[in-house]
Amino acid sequence: MEKTSITAHMLVKNEERWIWFAVQSVLPAVDGVLVVDTGSSDRTLDILKTIRANKLVVEEREAGSREELVNLRNEMLKRTKTDWFLLVDGDEIWPKPALAKLAAAIETAPAEVWGIVVRTRNCVGDVWHFQPEEAGRYELLGRKGHLTIRAYRKLPGFRWQGVYPNEAYCDGKGNPLNGQDDHLAFVDVAYWHVTHLLRTSSDTEVIDRKKKYKLEIGTKANRSELPDIFFAARPSIVPSPWIKFSTKDRLMALVATPLRALKRKIVP
Repeated sequence: MEKTSITAHMLVKNEERWIWFAVQSVLPAVDGVLVVDTGSSDRTLDILKTIRANKLVVEEREAGSREELVNLRNEMLKRTKTDWFLLVDGDEIWPKPALAKLAAAIETAPAEVWGIVVRTRNCVGDVWHFQPEEAGRYELLGRKGHLTIRAYRKLPGFRWQGVYPNEAYCDGKGNPLNGQDDHLAFVDVAYWHVTHLLRTSSDTEVIDRKKKYKLEIGTKANRSELPDIFFAARPSIVPSPWIKFSTKDRLMALVATPLRALKRKIVP
């Protein structure tokens, strides 16, 4: 029986701190990685050039609006010849056991399963700490937490609709997959999502990215939970993943964390 094929789709811009780890974490488990850079002004493209792999394709495209980003997703979808595709942002890094379990679920998924829901570990402060599950606000398959659909079956008539970053994979009638529980499955694995850490040194982006930077004391991860790629040898151009909280930020986080926890209990 022929193995189910998977392509990883990546739309990136100014992800120099994490792009190497994101690509390398999924590269061994998929049949191809298609990266579309939409105008990085940092070292993202230089770092991508250090990855020598025939199944990695890197392209540069301009996207002047959020709608154009969704158009690029549809272009990537049209070019995909594999059975499934995996969405991977430039700040998402997969642990090897988690990705292997997801790949196994894709391989054995019945025909009526069109998408697979997984968990995220949203890092705060550093890669060793992540937000508690109760901080997550997404609801899928009767669950609530840090949840997202990351694996999609390539289906005729389906396309991306909406405005980035809230686009949805929709059928020909415009019905989003994330509302069709009969066609979704849950796999209890998690990838590392570093969206709340600094992701670039670009002067044009760093201020905007700081808006997402969270001062919060998170749950401590075990060594075995961390993506193994963090511990791999890397080119000198690739920044270290082991950046720690500054003393000032940690003190501010100690004050902010109980306030955040209280707000989560009060605000539905």
